[in-house]
Amino acid sequence: MNRLVRLQWLVSLMLGLLVLRLLHLQIIRGGYYRTLAEQNRLRLVPEQAPRGLIVDRRGRLLASNQTVFRVAIVPQELEDFPGVLSRVGALVRRSPDVLRRAYNKARSFAFIPATIVSHVPKDVAIRLEEERWQLPGLLVKPETVRHYPGDTRAAHLLGHLSQPTAEELPKLKQYGVRPRHRVGRLGLERLLDPELRGRSGGLLVEVDHRARQVRVVEAREVVPGERVELTVDVLLQSLIEQAFGDQAGAAVALDPATGEVLAMVSRPAFSPEAFALSDAAAVTESLEDPASPMLNRATVGVYQPGSIVKLIVAAAALEAGVITPSTVLECPGSLSIGDRTIHCWNRDGHGPMNLREALMQSCNVYFMKVGRRLGAARLLEAMKDAGLSHRTGWPLEEQPGHLPARRLSEGEVALLSIGQGEILVTALQIASVAALFANGSALVQPWIIRRVGEREFPALPPRRRVKWSPQTIDAVRVGMKAVVNDPSGTGMRAMSVLVTIAGKTGTAQTRVEGQTHGWFVGYCPMEHPRVALAIVTEYGGAGGDLPADITRTVCEYVVAPETL
Repeated sequence: MNRLVRLQWLVSLMLGLLVLRLLHLQIIRGGYYRTLAEQNRLRLVPEQAPRGLIVDRRGRLLASNQTVFRVAIVPQELEDFPGVLSRVGALVRRSPDVLRRAYNKARSFAFIPATIVSHVPKDVAIRLEEERWQLPGLLVKPETVRHYPGDTRAAHLLGHLSQPTAEELPKLKQYGVRPRHRVGRLGLERLLDPELRGRSGGLLVEVDHRARQVRVVEAREVVPGERVELTVDVLLQSLIEQAFGDQAGAAVALDPATGEVLAMVSRPAFSPEAFALSDAAAVTESLEDPASPMLNRATVGVYQPGSIVKLIVAAAALEAGVITPSTVLECPGSLSIGDRTIHCWNRDGHGPMNLREALMQSCNVYFMKVGRRLGAARLLEAMKDAGLSHRTGWPLEEQPGHLPARRLSEGEVALLSIGQGEILVTALQIASVAALFANGSALVQPWIIRRVGEREFPALPPRRRVKWSPQTIDAVRVGMKAVVNDPSGTGMRAMSVLVTIAGKTGTAQTRVEGQTHGWFVGYCPMEHPRVALAIVTEYGGAGGDLPADITRTVCEYVVAPETL
């Protein structure tokens, strides 16, 4: 009898616990489990939105989209797996084992297509589509992927795309990004990724307990990304890239009045489309190439400036009153400082010369003497005022360059005055210096985005006025004009019968014996400047060679594009 009572109590206790558990599940936690069940019942078959177009200042395409075809298998519809793999493998020339591994890697839910071949030619896609009725489960699906009509053109400006990493995906899922989608990695594709990406859509489907599709509940509309208009002139961009040929280096062309980037070139370049199409071989080649084609030499590459820094030294000396435009200094071919002798590039010497002649012939001794008169403090202050060792405000990747922060010896001051020693600059910084002499008053902030969708960017970025008098600017301009247009000028290869060009050449020493970086900085037309530019050729010889030739080509295009 006692055992029966105990059994009744035990049964009652178990029933009580069961009732409590049911109350907890259905009433207290009912809402949570109802939501969870609903989520398990509904699945989204995603469709990525086409990325927004990127165009130049005249609406010419820099980045667009193209249709490619992918081959996939829908697990819940599959009947003859080996047969499907065999037929697809024969047409795309891949073994069934390779396709099987791709399928196992891509498979998720039974109703979601698992991709086995990312991209197939159109004729193969048509052939497979014709045979689909014999191969249940096979799916040939057109997809929109990124396309770059100019291949490597403006690659460093545009950047590239890739799939999100496992760490990034949870953060990006809230914005509709799925594992196979592409997101921006470098350049404008990264900076404007939310605007260019648009809003993904797809089909919301109901599935059964085995994750098989039962019906389509809702179709979610895809919203394409926004159109982006740049300040770049795509024809000028292509012209400069072609002029570089196989030569490594960089070039930046600005509107000196506004700071708009008209062209930004970095060579060698990479193919953004290889990343968009997941071309593993091409991507690996770009990433591992010792020539560093992924590096934007215009904004991240840093170089010693050589003689182009003499423009700043001249302006600082005139402002400080240590020279006048007519001050004559003797160049015997070298300058001795203590026990050290520093040679001019012309070891026979230039003889006596004034500022115009010193700029025209790029006399090292003249500017070393001027730099010593200025002293380290005023020299470094002038260089900082001209934007060196500071970022320009460029919205993409940028290095600030370098100026010494320690106490300098007299010899180091002399070397700094001719752009050697402890000084590094970018082509973008030097283009801003060129714009300063072109507009006569201010450092402009380079910018590139004119419009995103319906939003315009009419307000110009801030301009910082440099405290150099109009007389100082004019005196330096006289020398810059002589550099190109006087028969004795170091940049006379830039001279043109179509346009008057003002400039300055530079030839900077490197760690490689006998090889130099060549620079040209200038603007045109001199009377009413429309473009300011800086060009550097990496281990490319003298600034009066290829950089001068490219400058002439750019300026002739600016004033007479129909002649090219």
